[in-house]
Amino acid sequence: MKKIDLYKKIEKAKVNHNAGNSSEANKIFQELLKTNNDSFDVLFAYGLFCRDLKKFNLAKRVFLNLINKFPSNISSYILLAEILRLENKFNDAGRVLKKAMQIDPNHGDLLYNFSLLYFASKDFDYALTYIDKAIKLSTDNFTYKLLKSEIYIQKFNLDEALNILERLKNKKISKDNNNEVRVKILMANAYIKKRKYEEAENILLKLIKKYKRLELAYLNLSILYRDKNQLNKSIKILKEGINLSPNYMPFYTNLACFYRNSGQLKLAIETNLFIISKNKFDFNSFHELSGMYDFKDHKDELNFLLNTKIENLNPNSKIYAAFAISNLLHKQKKFKESSKYLKIGNDESLKYRESDLNLKIKHIEFYRSIKFKDSKNKFIKNSCNYIFIVGMPRSGSTLLENILSLNPNVIDMGEVNFLEESVKETKNIEDVYDSYQKKVNNKYKSFNVYTDKNLFNYIYCPIIANFFSEAKIINCIRNPLDNILSIYRANFLNQTFSFSLPDIANLYIRYFETMQEYKNKYGENIYDYYYEDLIDNPNEIIPEIINWLDWDWNEEYLSPHKNKRNVFTASSAQIRKKFYSSSIGIWREYEELLQPAIEIIKTNKILREQIL
Repeated sequence: MKKIDLYKKIEKAKVNHNAGNSSEANKIFQELLKTNNDSFDVLFAYGLFCRDLKKFNLAKRVFLNLINKFPSNISSYILLAEILRLENKFNDAGRVLKKAMQIDPNHGDLLYNFSLLYFASKDFDYALTYIDKAIKLSTDNFTYKLLKSEIYIQKFNLDEALNILERLKNKKISKDNNNEVRVKILMANAYIKKRKYEEAENILLKLIKKYKRLELAYLNLSILYRDKNQLNKSIKILKEGINLSPNYMPFYTNLACFYRNSGQLKLAIETNLFIISKNKFDFNSFHELSGMYDFKDHKDELNFLLNTKIENLNPNSKIYAAFAISNLLHKQKKFKESSKYLKIGNDESLKYRESDLNLKIKHIEFYRSIKFKDSKNKFIKNSCNYIFIVGMPRSGSTLLENILSLNPNVIDMGEVNFLEESVKETKNIEDVYDSYQKKVNNKYKSFNVYTDKNLFNYIYCPIIANFFSEAKIINCIRNPLDNILSIYRANFLNQTFSFSLPDIANLYIRYFETMQEYKNKYGENIYDYYYEDLIDNPNEIIPEIINWLDWDWNEEYLSPHKNKRNVFTASSAQIRKKFYSSSIGIWREYEELLQPAIEIIKTNKILREQIL
């Protein structure tokens, strides 16, 4: 076939594909492949076609074939790595890109894709290194600079990100509407992270006015309202988006999550079931449902999930499916089978996300080693209105905040990063209180008391004791093995130590020993709240906590399940229930699975006594 005829047929296939007639496009490609299976152009176009249809296994075979036949062409390596990245197979993608780098180490798009890979794996320092190399080769490349701004946003270098975006906007590099949208969406994201919500809202509302069907603007606006703790507005804007684009599934994913956060569990369940009805392989929704629904009226969906051959799924789906199946087997008291899937989900996660245990330990030890001058008298400010809830994740902290927020004078800030940000931003550590207070005042109305439930703030107990000297610290304590199991079952994507039982156990011991030290130093500011004691005897423990805080008593504190507040943690469904003891001592049902953690916990004498 003549080249001109070949290109015409490829173009015809592309036109059919873009028009939604994929079956006709496939027929054209199959005809071409019969007589042109050595043509780079045919194979490359067919690989892109398969990728667009999300037939990733077939697309990978096509691009591997191209690499073997045309090993010097970098594009095939890039596209193969892109698919592997989308499948969260970061190590495999890295190997492909490194092989291409040996052919052409100064290929801009190759460096750009290395940056994308590190960005996806949340290694933002390496992502920045590679995008800088790409920009050095092509200083005016719009796409490269856009990615650099996005990396800066993730690194919280927000002013640097906005400077890049302002220059891209002002230079008008392209009249392409898509480029305008990409720049403004990222500008809005940067302002959201800076908590300049008004600026972000103005950008997104203007985009919606100009591009009435711009799904991403509606989606990001819903996230903005969530960050402002205005879930009713989040839900409203998502419904507006759905009316305009009823087939845009991310709307429903966010909607289901916000229903759960706001305690509307029935609507959350219904929305996730709707998502599954549209795509039975949406295992994220299955995972969401497994935490709040037993599928008693949806046996077909339950059987589909339980009979799924997860070894055939892509890594991301495999992880969510494994956790979902484990949750449902746990509810059925099939603990041995639940253990099996729990291990599969966590082991799979560890393949693609490196544990952050060492980073956390380094952070802990740095602040343990700091020697503060005796400055309490100098820094007594109005810090009595702050309560820091600290401890390990899944230690009963959300229940505690639910109790405390029943006080009408309390603002429950949840897991804010205000203290960590203030410590990092202030050049003079003595200014940390003023920085923290400014962040609180920028986001919240003036209230008498604020609860800060960033659990890892225990690392900063010396700073709290020295510069928030009248603040209260409540240390949440739970049976170590129940706590470790609960973390291991949670699928904490942003706490990657949680995928390894030894790492969870080692961090638990480090937390426990750190808090023992801090209680000796700053005991008058710290109250130990034991989760099991509260569940066993709420009528005694809750009044004790309220008395320690020097608050007036109210019987409402005994009914935290009636609290209508928004909850954004992994406990947002469970917190709507009355006190329940079914999770106390549950570790014994998983004793075989927990053996690596048990051996580590036994190395601490005090903790060993708690589990024997």
